Amino acid sequence: MSQRQRARNRCRERLEDLAGVRLNADEARLEAVAELRRVVRFERWCWPLSDPDSAVSVTGIGEVDFWPSLPRLVALEHRGDLTSKPRLLAGERPSVALSAATGGDLARSRRWRECLGPYGIGDELMTLCRDRHGCWGSVELMRDISDPPFDEDDQRLLAQLAPTLGALLRRSVATPAAAGPTVAEAIPPGTVIVNADLAVTSWTPSFRTWLSELPASAPDPEALPPAAYEIAARALAPTEDVVGLPNRVRIRGASGRWSAIEGAALEGAGHGHVAITIRAATDDEVFDVLCRVHDLTRRERQLTALVLHGLSTEQIARALHISPYTVKDHLKAIFDKTGIRSRRELISEFAARRPARPGVTARGASATPAPAS
Repeated sequence: MSQRQRARNRCRERLEDLAGVRLNADEARLEAVAELRRVVRFERWCWPLSDPDSAVSVTGIGEVDFWPSLPRLVALEHRGDLTSKPRLLAGERPSVALSAATGGDLARSRRWRECLGPYGIGDELMTLCRDRHGCWGSVELMRDISDPPFDEDDQRLLAQLAPTLGALLRRSVATPAAAGPTVAEAIPPGTVIVNADLAVTSWTPSFRTWLSELPASAPDPEALPPAAYEIAARALAPTEDVVGLPNRVRIRGASGRWSAIEGAALEGAGHGHVAITIRAATDDEVFDVLCRVHDLTRRERQLTALVLHGLSTEQIARALHISPYTVKDHLKAIFDKTGIRSRRELISEFAARRPARPGVTARGASATPAPAS
């Protein structure tokens, strides 16, 4: 085994160990970048998190200087460029180098010609960080234009690391940086209208209030969150390029408040524009993402939902047609996965969200249990 291969094996082992450590998303990504730099040379990098269901970016960190081109970059990704998240999501391989996709001619990529090349960026290696629970982000490594391109070994390594990086990001979502208590004050939904170039044309007053809730991702305070640009680009993209991809993202702000951003193309006088709405996330939306974060099984989800509705062990056993001892076994597994020790802590972990009450028949088919007396 070559020295290079041994170094890459050590990198995989370190990242697997890192995925088991409780870090917040920024800490996890910075630690992972440091490990990757030991074995893959790159000068710049960008690493957005994403909603596991839609793969729409939530917020990103990185060492890049092309922020002014971000709206255009996102727009081109959803208009059939040779390398993009939509293409990777539709393919079997989670990692691709721009040099490989263009056959060595980077200028074949409009993204590169208009958004990356002007900043001195050469090759780009894009990898989806996804595990069986969804896509949790995409790490994009970049070399300068004067450097050699990423080779097949680099692409293979990142493809092999994709599930590990996905698990690393998934677990980090449960440890937000400096999260405060969930804010109780309600904010009405806010809407912003953007044109085909993703430039803002108008907005409602509450939209600005929502922006102050969201984590900042760009040096320009007037810029929209990356999610807004991506949702707008997806709404304007040809249907065949984004088939099956939801146009929604769930985001937890620094205060602990969960929001949802979604968008749709306008018709009539506003044709060619997109309305993007930010609103409070529903209990079901938050419950779904937290269950994915904690790797809960279908049965564990059902049981957690009933705990959040205040049912006792005996009531849960009757609702799910299992014994109280089985309920306790499931609760222990849930506590182990979430790292908590009591029902009260479980309710706090799920922000007291009360999803639709689940239930099962004796054979496991979906049903709604009668309210417990």
